[in-house]
Amino acid sequence: MHKKPSKVTLISIISLLFIAPLCIFLCAVFIKSKSYYAAAVIVIICAILPFFAFFEKRKVKTGEIVIIALMTALGVASRSVMMFLPQVKPTCALVIVTAIAFGPNVGFLTGALTMFLSNFIFGQGMFTPFQMLGMGLVGFLCGLIFNEKKYAANRYIVSITGGILCFLVYGLIADSCSVLMLSSSFSLSSILTFFASGLTFNIIHGITTAILLFFINKPMTDKFSRLRVKYGIFSAK
Repeated sequence: MHKKPSKVTLISIISLLFIAPLCIFLCAVFIKSKSYYAAAVIVIICAILPFFAFFEKRKVKTGEIVIIALMTALGVASRSVMMFLPQVKPTCALVIVTAIAFGPNVGFLTGALTMFLSNFIFGQGMFTPFQMLGMGLVGFLCGLIFNEKKYAANRYIVSITGGILCFLVYGLIADSCSVLMLSSSFSLSSILTFFASGLTFNIIHGITTAILLFFINKPMTDKFSRLRVKYGIFSAK
């Protein structure tokens, strides 16, 4: 019983932290035409692999699919509604809440799908797989960090951690796309210039995420926890 979660966690770490970033980088460098489509598909596959490993010896329940679809739809809607305020988005907070309630793999899958599907509204581009990976990793890492539920109940810890991860992880990965697209050289000064240009956006995004988490995390995770217990969804058993 204890071996299976560790196996799934290992698959997740290898798939999401190593294979996905490497494939995105290779697609961006060597496949010039529509490389973002290939990279986006790779990120989705890397997101689904741990999810399938988690359900290797059990049937996927309808409620589990509904939860992922619901949270992804909420993420897409929240990003679309705030289209005219690019720095202010509740999407990351929703992904983090999903990860805390249902685990890191569900958090990654929700984050990656949210960015992929919402970009059919905002426009697909080479930046799409970077956004998918960044948002997915924020969910994945928060799911791992707050696996210990006593920390997940502390709204200060959750909001500060979520805001920092949104700023650092999503911000740096999303800005890495600009470095690959627009920089002719990979000198430290050129890389820092691109990251500095997105600093204001990333700070506001991180602060917005932290404020939203402070208010929505506990009520939403409490309700999700009751659903998880009542219907036995996302159970390792």
